[in-house]
Amino acid sequence: MDRNLILAIVLSVLIIVGFQYFIQPYSPPPATQPTTTGEVVSKPEKPAVARARDESIDKPEPSVRDSASVVETTPQAPVDSKPVKETRIKVDSPIYEAVLSSVGGRIVSFRLKNYKTSATSDDLVNLYPPEGPDTSGVSIRLTRANEVFTDNTLAYTIDGDQTEYSLKSSTDKRSVTLKALAPSGLSISKTYVFKADTFAIDVIFSITNTTDQGRNYLVTFPLKKSFFDDSQQFAWNSAEILLNGSLKDYYFKDIKGDEELSGQVEWAGLGEVYFLKALSFGQKPASKVTLLKPTKDNLAEILIRYGSIDLPPSQAVETKVGLYLGPKESQALQAAGDNLSRAMFYSNYAVLNVMAEYLMKFLRFCNSGFDIAGIRIPGTNNYGIDIIILTILIKILFIPLTHKSMKSMKRMQDIQPQIAKLKEKYKDDKSALNKATMELFREQKVNPLGSCWPMFLQIPVFIALYQALSYAIELRQASFVCYPSIFLCINDLAAPDPYYVTPILMGATMVLQQWMTPSAGDPMQKKMMLLMPVIFTYMFLSFPSGLVLYWLVSNILSIAQQVITNRLP
Repeated sequence: MDRNLILAIVLSVLIIVGFQYFIQPYSPPPATQPTTTGEVVSKPEKPAVARARDESIDKPEPSVRDSASVVETTPQAPVDSKPVKETRIKVDSPIYEAVLSSVGGRIVSFRLKNYKTSATSDDLVNLYPPEGPDTSGVSIRLTRANEVFTDNTLAYTIDGDQTEYSLKSSTDKRSVTLKALAPSGLSISKTYVFKADTFAIDVIFSITNTTDQGRNYLVTFPLKKSFFDDSQQFAWNSAEILLNGSLKDYYFKDIKGDEELSGQVEWAGLGEVYFLKALSFGQKPASKVTLLKPTKDNLAEILIRYGSIDLPPSQAVETKVGLYLGPKESQALQAAGDNLSRAMFYSNYAVLNVMAEYLMKFLRFCNSGFDIAGIRIPGTNNYGIDIIILTILIKILFIPLTHKSMKSMKRMQDIQPQIAKLKEKYKDDKSALNKATMELFREQKVNPLGSCWPMFLQIPVFIALYQALSYAIELRQASFVCYPSIFLCINDLAAPDPYYVTPILMGATMVLQQWMTPSAGDPMQKKMMLLMPVIFTYMFLSFPSGLVLYWLVSNILSIAQQVITNRLP
């Protein structure tokens, strides 16, 4: 194996490892603005992030935090009031189970029926876990002068006696309305519209000013999310915002202070690798989003400034928003509308994103099957098999180039005695040696870089596949094979192999492949090639098992091709 191929492999390793740590771009946080936070005071001081005046309202906003640090000059309930009695409403659909609380009219549980917390658990993913601090969806905040009102703890009553709803058919739709009277003289009606076949929920606020004087409020929607500490791994816990037609994502760990974004906000949410909480605004975009620094207990929060509303006396004013609570899955996001499908992406690099999307389309195609002339061709229903099919197809496409590369390496081995003679002849003249070597390559029709091209051309495919396998929810907990008795168990193609069987097999096939590959005879190169399987095996221990499977099958196919090539004249 020549020096150029070694260089190609080393560069490949550096690119693969460095891509995620150093190259993968993200939207840089906007310029940090100082803010004031602290203890509750009788008259709050307005923070810097709230000093910018809204175009439609000239009122200061006293604070940016919610109930934990927001100052509310208007009390939520009379001091001598009795403890609020909580009533819960359950909404059951084929794809989710939602639980509402009369306290704050909040969603306090939202379980996704098709997604488990882990491959070995029967617990469902809950986007509002009851024990978590982020059970506050959807709350509204109204601000004017020195008054801040939030309905997060307001006592609502259910409109009607029904506390359980069941959505069975795909066209079923149910509305749940809760009503409350705030001490400030506002009558609030909050209606949730649940649909059986989508994770999108309509939330309609109807606010009536029961006083005899008109009022003007700035409307803000807080959105919270608990997240795990991602400081030691590839991050995808981020605030995701469709701002002025462009998708912006800001990793939680990079938000160092309260920061404000202005523009046309079609939707804003808090996401992770596979799931998203987002508020969308349809034909009336919001105007600003404030990113709050995550708390020490890993609670992320954004404040979405919707705009101002005028509340004439005794008149109801409606404000409608969309709430998405579900997976980052193409069809689900498209069904939700409001351009939420833009949240589905694999890489900030356009080329890699397109490649990853087409790779996933191929895997879905193989998995689900297709129709030809009215005849149904069944799919594999196994993404592991689909990855093997994809590997074979890619290998077939690269056969001419790989064959040429192998022949080039074999020719390089054949002319090594002549290169050795040239080195001896021109040992004191490097320039002459290089010139004579290049002339020898031309005479023998050998391309010293020929063995590098297959490796370099497959690097983008490899990285795009890595992105797809890491971030496509279809691969989450998708099993390939599981035989615990022989310690071969891949029950999650998006996670590392728990028994390290596939990485070890991949390393073994690399050793075999190198043993079969023609060598230039350089002792240093031989030592380098002995190290490469060790380095790759160590790297692949933490890679998605689906990606390791791709590389393993690719090695096996390369070995078969090498056998054929070596037997050809």
